[in-house]
Amino acid sequence: MTVAEQLARETKELQFRELPPEVVHQVKRSLLDTLGVALCGYPSEPSQIIQSMIKEMNEPPESTVFGSGLKTSCLYATLANGAMLRYPDYSDRGFLTKEALVFLGHHSNLIPPILAVGERQRSPGQEIITAIVLAYELSNRIYDSAGGSHNLRQRGWTTETMGHACIMGLLAGRLFGLDEKQMANALAIAACFSLQPGVMLSPSAARNMRTPFGAYGGILSGLLAGKGFTGALEVFEGRQGLAQVVTGGEMDLEKLKQPRKDWTILSTWVKKFAADGDMQGLLEATVTLVERHDIVPQEVAEVRIKTNSYNYRLADPVKRRHPNNKYAADHSLYYTTAVAIVDRAVGPEQFSEQKLWDPRVRELLDKIFVEPDPSLEEFSSPGIAEITTKKGEKYSCEIRHPKGHPMNPVTDTDLEEKFRSMAGKFMDESQMSHIIDSIYNLEKLEDIGGLVKLLVIPELTTSHYP
Repeated sequence: MTVAEQLARETKELQFRELPPEVVHQVKRSLLDTLGVALCGYPSEPSQIIQSMIKEMNEPPESTVFGSGLKTSCLYATLANGAMLRYPDYSDRGFLTKEALVFLGHHSNLIPPILAVGERQRSPGQEIITAIVLAYELSNRIYDSAGGSHNLRQRGWTTETMGHACIMGLLAGRLFGLDEKQMANALAIAACFSLQPGVMLSPSAARNMRTPFGAYGGILSGLLAGKGFTGALEVFEGRQGLAQVVTGGEMDLEKLKQPRKDWTILSTWVKKFAADGDMQGLLEATVTLVERHDIVPQEVAEVRIKTNSYNYRLADPVKRRHPNNKYAADHSLYYTTAVAIVDRAVGPEQFSEQKLWDPRVRELLDKIFVEPDPSLEEFSSPGIAEITTKKGEKYSCEIRHPKGHPMNPVTDTDLEEKFRSMAGKFMDESQMSHIIDSIYNLEKLEDIGGLVKLLVIPELTTSHYP
């Protein structure tokens, strides 16, 4: 049996009744976080451009675009909703265990395509929950078998290369009701068109399409496989297959084939700050200092940031110190530290054009210095912030497990507050409460469309948009 066939069988066989209550609840937490982030990204330029394009297409009204309520095919809804989710850089992070150091991707990015296909198929809540569990479990295994994001990036790929397209081929096949052989072919077709060079991570709008394009390909592959289209089933292990091309033959295929029994979705990390995940610890340390000591930007003489050697790559002073757009800013250690001092927050609002050129922020950029610290090597996204004031006062804070890390998880109340902070820009409390209640009762929904329709912003109609 090939790896593709093994994964197809696993995807086909998992049943909702096998999921422990804590796993089902974690799916609801991830869904709540994801939908809030997506609504936050709804007014973004990438979202607007894609929806403008959709209005020019003559697509079947299968699935709903979040926010506008625009009806389109599940393929195009995947592009629109996926891009708006990616834009704020606020999505959760996948890890194999709570203690793991290696980041394995943003698996919640598969939730919009799951919802798009689920709405088309009128899938019940229990089936959506099961699909989301599989999205996290299979994503973690694929990326772990490939050595994690560190290895993929060093080899010139994005973190999402290969995996999300493959997995969405399987999940779309399951939701479409395909048999195991068809699902394996869906994966095999999608896999051959799934590779993404690392240059995609450059500061441009294309960065928002990493998972949406892969998921689009996975769904299309599922539709083709359902009609009898076939793919190269040895796509992982075969000559010039993914294991050889992506990892130079180092991909651990036995690890990929073996189902884990510890439900890795429980090790999901929720972001507290809308910025690169590797900066979460140093940003928490910075905000803690300015709040604890009531430091204002005008008083700052120097800021020293310490992190581990891997995250130190974010400190290139030539490329990162003076960002000139949102895409560069949310991956700039200098900008995010500066704006954290000015606003005592790093949320979506801190990346507006006005804030990007705020004189208080720009003045701080050249006062920030970064260095690796060997004591932080055994932690994922740690940080030490040291602020020296013009009066000579020196303050320091160290964060090893930032808030949201699986070793320091956010509460349900924290997640609800995060959701409201984003959705509250467009919806009243009644609508937000209805969404939250529907998510917490997801397994009782007979048709996932009942949840998706709640995500439409009341004041908008497709005739005004964009």
